[in-house]
Amino acid sequence: MSPHTAKKVIPWLASYLLLLTLAVVWGLGACSSSDYQTPHSTTTPSALIAPETLKAWSDEGLVNGTGYDRVVILDVNSIAGYGAGHIPGAHFVNSADISQNRREGPATDVSMVLDGAHMNALIQKYGIDNRTTIVFTGGTSAASAGSYLSVTRAYWTFRYWGFSRERLKLVDGINAAWAAAYGLTTTAPPSAALSTYTVASNRIVRTDLRASLAEVIDVADGKVPNVATVDFRSGETDNSYAGQRGKTAGVFGTVSDFVVFEGRIKGARAMTYTNMFDAANTFRFKSPEALISLLTGVGINSGLLALVH
Repeated sequence: MSPHTAKKVIPWLASYLLLLTLAVVWGLGACSSSDYQTPHSTTTPSALIAPETLKAWSDEGLVNGTGYDRVVILDVNSIAGYGAGHIPGAHFVNSADISQNRREGPATDVSMVLDGAHMNALIQKYGIDNRTTIVFTGGTSAASAGSYLSVTRAYWTFRYWGFSRERLKLVDGINAAWAAAYGLTTTAPPSAALSTYTVASNRIVRTDLRASLAEVIDVADGKVPNVATVDFRSGETDNSYAGQRGKTAGVFGTVSDFVVFEGRIKGARAMTYTNMFDAANTFRFKSPEALISLLTGVGINSGLLALVH
């Protein structure tokens, strides 16, 4: 294991959410690809943008446009959620299409990262190329922290496959925030001309953003220094983290599924992911200061925070 790998933050289950939050709030480490150029008119201080910013881009004709700074909005949702209302010009992305199934012994693992072929099919379907700024959103007009799960998974997947932070944005408050400011539409999804762009053009795969099972086992065995393991499923005294029987959902998403073991990774600290959002403000992310306090409270020190980008 390399020194860089040994210092990674290794969350459990909703790992992409922590990585996303740190990336979008502070905008650490762009890690840009030379082929995936920095935009001009869609440059923002961080990847987290207000609905007003996206509205301005739409008014300028950038959404589904054809210029250098063209913007594609990806609404990662269920078909019912998208149909109930979405941002004008947003493309529907089925939330099931941002992860991949794999047969794992007697059961199916449904949380695999998309492989290159599936990722290429996704970006080509929506006409994404090296001129595209991608904006992620989802959920409905009713704000819910849970609505972020698929949206942030999509953001993380694009980062993993080498898309630069400058070209990836996430609407703070997702569809609910847009609905509060401008209202949603129920029009049909826009059409998109297929692209031929592939992740090979990005020339980088961010393997530092994910941990292998072997790495997690090494952490649990105490073989890796300077690591914080965070369990985002629940609080410390109830549900999955505490190992209460029947509280852990299986691979098919119900607590009646077969579960090999219940409990947590040795040494993991508990933090409910919904605490990252401000329920009184259309479920937008809390301030950087509040998030730093939250994360340091579960053992993620400033040195570890600096490694997440």
